[in-house]
Parts: sequence; structure tokens; C-alpha cells
Amino acid sequence: MNSAFSTIILAGGKGQRLGGQDKGLVPYQGHPLIHRSVGLARQCSNAIIISANRNVARYEAFAESVVQDNTPNYGGPLLGIQACANRVLTNYTLIMACDLPRLTIDLVQPLQSALLDQGPQLDAVVYRQNGFLQCGLVAIRTAALASIDSELEHGQRSIKRWLESLSLLVLDSDDAYAFTNFNTPNSFTTAL
Repeated sequence: MNSAFSTIILAGGKGQRLGGQDKGLVPYQGHPLIHRSVGLARQCSNAIIISANRNVARYEAFAESVVQDNTPNYGGPLLGIQACANRVLTNYTLIMACDLPRLTIDLVQPLQSALLDQGPQLDAVVYRQNGFLQCGLVAIRTAALASIDSELEHGQRSIKRWLESLSLLVLDSDDAYAFTNFNTPNSFTTAL
């Protein structure tokens, strides 16, 4: 566990590609999908905050804090992060999407170490895999979460664009397996 970090787990989406199901609660290997994210977060952070917009009571079984973003029609992950930000009591935050059940501590720890080692001039660390930023796993200085307010005020809701506006370190990864999103029913039935 790294006591300098808290984890925000994003589980507040519509689940459109899953027929409207609450993705974090869809069974995977005998447990709700969020179970894997929570297990990983417990290995590498001090506290867990779940961003969820429905089934709040069910999510409360998994974390110390469950926060709704209180926007109609599911406002997206930036609004979820913003809603959770004031619950973070540590200097550093991991942001983790609940639909990446193959993430491991071996992927998280290099992000944490890079952020801690770089000092205050660095805001965040993220992986790039196959040319794309993997925005479902981010290590960030908690103070940098406040910059979301300005992004949202300007109508910008993309995590990628927000991260690119920060002092960002990008680490390359060739692990396509770890960054496979579970977004469709087929993801759950064909997963190894």
C-alpha cells in the first residue's frame, strides 16, 4: 500500500454498450467487475472513492466513499473525478476506470514512482500504448484535480484533453492485454 495515494474508481457511466447495465456491477469471474479494481486499489493506495451514479448502496459495500456527480444524463468521467476530488485527503491520487480488470500492481507502481520522483513540476503520469494515451489509469498530484473546473467551464469534457493540458509524463507500454476495456457483453464472455 502507498499511503501517499488515494484512488478514485470511475464507475458512473451509462453502460450504453452493455444495454444500460451498470458496468461495475456486471459479474466477471464470480464477482462484480468493480471487485477487481477495488482489490488493486487496496494494494496501492490509502483510501478508495468510487464515482457511481446509480446503485450507490451496492457500491458502498466496496469503498469508504461513493460519490455521485449529480448531473443529469451522466455527465462523463471528468465530472465524476471533479465530484470525488474534495473527498481525497492525500497529496496524490490514482484515477482508475472500473472496466480495466486486467490492470496489475506492476503497472500502477511505475506511475506512482514516476510521479513521486519527479517532484512538484510534474502534475500527472499516464501510459501510452499503441500510440494512444491510456486514460483509464492515471497517477496525479491531487492539487491538479482543481484544473478540471476550468476545463468544464469551457465545455471541455475529455479526460485526454484535460491531461494534455497538464504537466504530463507519458510512459510507453506494450501491454495491450492490460488495457483491454470491458465495454460489451462479448468482453465478459470471451475474457480469459
